[in-house]
Amino acid sequence: MYRLFFIGICIMIVGCTPEKAPPERLHLEWNYKYSSHVIHAKLIESKTSISNSNKCAVNFSVFEVLESFKGGVPSGNLLQITGVNAHEVTEEGSEHLLLLIPFVADDFPGYGECSNQKYSNFLSIHNWCCSIDTRNEHSLIVYDMINSEQKSENYLLPTEPIFDFLRQQGK
Repeated sequence: MYRLFFIGICIMIVGCTPEKAPPERLHLEWNYKYSSHVIHAKLIESKTSISNSNKCAVNFSVFEVLESFKGGVPSGNLLQITGVNAHEVTEEGSEHLLLLIPFVADDFPGYGECSNQKYSNFLSIHNWCCSIDTRNEHSLIVYDMINSEQKSENYLLPTEPIFDFLRQQGK
């Protein structure tokens, strides 16, 4: 009797662990498939590139790759990425989970005077996810959208189950 009760409790605990919830809640499977690159990276610095006789200004950030889940960029490489201002934390040295696509100037409002060729090595964040809180246990800083204009309060999700999920996607 106690053995059956113990087995039942173990099944309930394993079935309710939050490790299964974060990937679905963050739509990571869809985002992984849509992204050309998925990386864990550290923000090195933010810059602006001016070109085309001052008609083009592209704000971007330089990131150091800590781990690549998709896209095959080796750890330690530096990438130029637009869109970091959408993140909750943008200080130099902050860590982020970045869901990226190639930056094509013509595809983004306000960059019509920019040369696609000049920025062909840039990537762009296509989804807001996620700054990483590194103070204690590494956790993603996330929020839910209440409607098209309002977000919920930030909350934390441990990175390990999410990173494990992303590692499995690459296999």
